Amino acid sequence: MTTNAHPFSAYADRTLFLVWGPPSHGPRSQVFARELGIRELHFLQVTARRGFLSALFKYPLLAGRTLGLLLRKRPRLVFVQSPPGLAVLFVALYCLLSGSRYIVDAHSAALLLPYWTRPRWFWAFLARNALTTIVTNEHFAQMLADWKARALVLRDIPTAFPDGAPYPLNGSFNVTVVNTFSDDEPLKQVLQAAQGMEGVRFYITGKVSRANPDLVKGAPANVNFTDFLSTEQYYALMRGSHAVMCLTTRDHTMQRGACEALSLGRPIVTSHWPLLREYFHQGTVHVDNTSDGIRQGVHEMKANYAGYLSGIREMQVSQQAEWQKKIGELAALVGSALGA
Repeated sequence: MTTNAHPFSAYADRTLFLVWGPPSHGPRSQVFARELGIRELHFLQVTARRGFLSALFKYPLLAGRTLGLLLRKRPRLVFVQSPPGLAVLFVALYCLLSGSRYIVDAHSAALLLPYWTRPRWFWAFLARNALTTIVTNEHFAQMLADWKARALVLRDIPTAFPDGAPYPLNGSFNVTVVNTFSDDEPLKQVLQAAQGMEGVRFYITGKVSRANPDLVKGAPANVNFTDFLSTEQYYALMRGSHAVMCLTTRDHTMQRGACEALSLGRPIVTSHWPLLREYFHQGTVHVDNTSDGIRQGVHEMKANYAGYLSGIREMQVSQQAEWQKKIGELAALVGSALGA
């Protein structure tokens, strides 16, 4: 999609997109900024360490760098990824000083996990002062409405991904398992499901250093742990696979990996949550997060693959139509706020 193909291009030069963290923590933000034509995309990072003690060190430094960056660049509009919520706080402070406006790009964790939502009155105050908060589903939109804040539901961002050298695959039916070794990913059940599935090979992404060593050591022979992949390798793996698996035990959680699979035209295996059933309604097998459920889902995908492949390609058309509609709404809101 070209930057002048949608109405937001009129505001792109006056906009900055900010993420506290490395590029690997903001794939959605990278796609969002690129498809809106926003050239000022900044990832600010002090240390990759996590925890209370590192937060005491890094957040004051990130706050200073954020205010310094914004005062130098002087954007009229700032998109800020949340979590962490403190990034929103300092963007809001800049906007108070400059008369600019901000939009929060809220990922699921920002509105689900108590770590990022308490004290609720404070985050509600920041949301009410935002031009809007972009969320992935109606559940979060209603939460914002209860806070007397504006929300825009944007489930997915269709995009093109870079071509790379083909990823070496050696199964007759290859499945990419999008994984970060997070607590909400039923990896143990995936490994149990893979046991004995002849002809099916599972490629599990994510830094192996974050994994339980016993889980990796005991994995079936038809499972490959890819370890960390470059952007090009990651999308080459997805593009070359027959299907992409994205599972979560957490309700109301949009699956970024499934969105990427949709843009690449790869059929999806995902969890049986209402949000995921509603959005990924074609080209997708929805499964229980159990070893039996996952195994049955992969067998179903393999047995009726042509139909799922056709379905995901049909869904790409509706995905583009929804994106154009949402960008029109966003551009109208921004134009009104900036007096354009």
